[in-house]
Amino acid sequence: MNVFPAQSDHPLFRYFTPEERERIERLGTIRCIREGDFLIRAGESDSTLYAIEDGHLHIMASRDGKPAVVATVGPGDVLGEVSFVDDSPRSASARADEETIVRAWDHKTLAEALAFEPQLLAKFSVALSELLVERLRDTARRV
Repeated sequence: MNVFPAQSDHPLFRYFTPEERERIERLGTIRCIREGDFLIRAGESDSTLYAIEDGHLHIMASRDGKPAVVATVGPGDVLGEVSFVDDSPRSASARADEETIVRAWDHKTLAEALAFEPQLLAKFSVALSELLVERLRDTARRV
């Protein structure tokens, strides 16, 4: 049973009303990543959370010492959630397969804005936790 009723099919906004989603979206910035450019590089420290609005990114990791595409993500997908939560270095790289538009949330900015809105913070935290659990289960299935 979910703590909040589902409002949206987007993983980050699944519990937000349309008005709450709009408020959270406004806290983010829009970035355009050119084809071939990296949004995220493995090993870098950055606590920004991203949601893909348009386009696709290749998720790249080192396999046998060589870069390899391990997944392709597109509109509605979320990236950077682990580093967003624990400020750890990035574990994989994300390179644009085509011109790609992402919405980016800096951890500090989002945390400060949600600190005064406990209901929104709770909804966001639950959605982010569920997203992390989904990723963990997906990883466990592939191993």
